Amino acid sequence: MKVRHQISAVAALAVCATAFAQAPAAPKPSMFLVGVAKAGAVDHNPVRTFSGRVMSPEVVAVVPQVAGTVVEVGFEEGAEVKRGDVLYRIDPVKYEAAVAAAKAQVAQATASADYARKSFDRVKALFDKKVASADDLDSATSARGTAEAALAAAEAALVSAEDNLAHCTITATVDGKIGLNGAPAGNYVSTASGAIATIVRQDPVRISFAPGAREYLSVFGAEKGLRELFDVRIRLADGTLRDEPGQIEFVGNTANAGTDTMPVYVRFPNPGGVLVPGTTVKVEVKAKEPRRLVSLPLGSVIHDGDTAFVWTVGEGNMPVRHEVVAGPATATYETVASGLAVGDDVIVRGTHKVVPGVPVEPVRAD
Repeated sequence: MKVRHQISAVAALAVCATAFAQAPAAPKPSMFLVGVAKAGAVDHNPVRTFSGRVMSPEVVAVVPQVAGTVVEVGFEEGAEVKRGDVLYRIDPVKYEAAVAAAKAQVAQATASADYARKSFDRVKALFDKKVASADDLDSATSARGTAEAALAAAEAALVSAEDNLAHCTITATVDGKIGLNGAPAGNYVSTASGAIATIVRQDPVRISFAPGAREYLSVFGAEKGLRELFDVRIRLADGTLRDEPGQIEFVGNTANAGTDTMPVYVRFPNPGGVLVPGTTVKVEVKAKEPRRLVSLPLGSVIHDGDTAFVWTVGEGNMPVRHEVVAGPATATYETVASGLAVGDDVIVRGTHKVVPGVPVEPVRAD
């Protein structure tokens, strides 16, 4: 009985061995079809658009410097005026009289000063001969000083009177367009009247725009980079693009704490006054020279948190991960700023099928 059981066990082992020998080998990993193409190159030069505000580089408020009645207005409201043009004349009668009185005071003080000097010279000569006393000399010295001081005061009063008379004629200090007339002839004005007209320079104009602080640093680098590497143009409200770029004047010395933006000021010619201060325009900023970047079809670059990478095909058709620095993307392609060279073979289709350590079957997708 024991021998029969041993024979049965041996037979069972033989059957198992035969079955194992006839079983098929384990299947190899699946070969996924993927599209492979060579990395290309593209001149990437996007236009960055900002909202801009038109400003005048010079706005002059016309404020009377003397009090009096306006006897003449020398401009029409809304007209273009030139530097030196007469805008207002204030009644000069009392100021002319003040100048005449000041001149008389100067003449009187001049005569007194001449007499005091001559008197001092006589007393000094007598003192040297020991004929006049020291007290006489001191008195003559004091009289001479007093007379010269009175002359200086009279001359200063004449300067002030002449300045007041000159301010009876108000002239334009800049070229520009003048606005409303706040003091028609017959009105009494004074320094307390405030601005009675405003002149706004309209050619050239200044346009301000404000890129975000982060974009300003990452794209432009600094004020020098913005000046040297980028052109700034404007698009009018009707969609017209001005071909002539503006001249960057300066970048503000502080950022806007509320919006975290950097103010940039650009000067543009404005013949005909098409650009009106206070209005808004679109500001378009574009690099003078396009940036050469590696280009790939959309979906080729895979983003993993803060990093980006692409798959290439290595030895044995094994996928190889290459970390890259992703560049800007468009509606038709995406770019790589670094980590990949033009001509490299990259998996551009079927990236979602790639499994690390599992070979793929590449198909040209160029």
